[in-house]
Amino acid sequence: MVNILVFTEIGFSFKCGGIVVQYELCKILDSLGHNVRIKSPTKKPNSIFCKYYNNEFDLNQTIVIYGETISGNPLNAPYVVRWILAPLGIIGESKKHTWNSSDLVYYFNYDKIFFHNEHKVGKIYKTLSSIHFNSIINNYNKPGRKGYCHTFRKIQFHKQLKFAHPPRYSFEITSSHKLLDVVSIFNKKDIFISYDPLTFLNVIAALCGCVSVVIKIDNMNEEDWLKTTVAYQYMKDNNLTKLYGIAYGISEISWARNTLHLVKEQWLSIVEYLKTNTINPFINDVENLNNLKSLENTVQNNFS
Repeated sequence: MVNILVFTEIGFSFKCGGIVVQYELCKILDSLGHNVRIKSPTKKPNSIFCKYYNNEFDLNQTIVIYGETISGNPLNAPYVVRWILAPLGIIGESKKHTWNSSDLVYYFNYDKIFFHNEHKVGKIYKTLSSIHFNSIINNYNKPGRKGYCHTFRKIQFHKQLKFAHPPRYSFEITSSHKLLDVVSIFNKKDIFISYDPLTFLNVIAALCGCVSVVIKIDNMNEEDWLKTTVAYQYMKDNNLTKLYGIAYGISEISWARNTLHLVKEQWLSIVEYLKTNTINPFINDVENLNNLKSLENTVQNNFS
């Protein structure tokens, strides 16, 4: 059986979604009986996965997974996967020029290049998606829910930002807030205004019973926005056009409020869909090192 090693540049933190999904992938692969470890600069105890790498793997029998922020091949591993957790345009496309042309490529979300080359999806463009839901993320049905909260974060998507929250009466959620704080805020507030279309806070708010409003991006309709989310292929395969509890634009608030009770069930279905349709195919791809050369989802084919 091939070993799988996930390489991270920073220690574990629930504040970093990219780190969380890497630990969750390890947890899932481990639960399926695979030899998996995570290499981190710090070996922090956490509630997801704590099997840290101690140089016990023969790298000649190991798949090493690097996120898109990592340049080169720090471990000099012969078998490498580049996991694109965020669009390359956000991190900086120069990274890809440091990768080997034969490295394999998997995307966390559908990328915009998928939609211009749909015949390549599943062959050259492949996804690998794992979602972690901390057990504290819940609607605790506390009385007195009212008011607004909001976040800015990746506001660079907006050419001209127009406030949709009441500036004097809305609580701002920033990267300094811990998950426990965020869940507490979402359980007190009625509406969450998000100027960041990519943050997972959009989902967490809805799971906590807070109406989640993603402020529309110029020249991007709801379907185009859904294409940027991890749920897109699930939505497409199930003939769905909306995520429950989430409004794309202020005009959809009533619809989002009326579907809040369906949010948890929908995301449980999405998680299982992703295991079946992205994680299992990934395992089939890499479990036999002799077959790697036959795969077409290489750096050269994705970015040339």
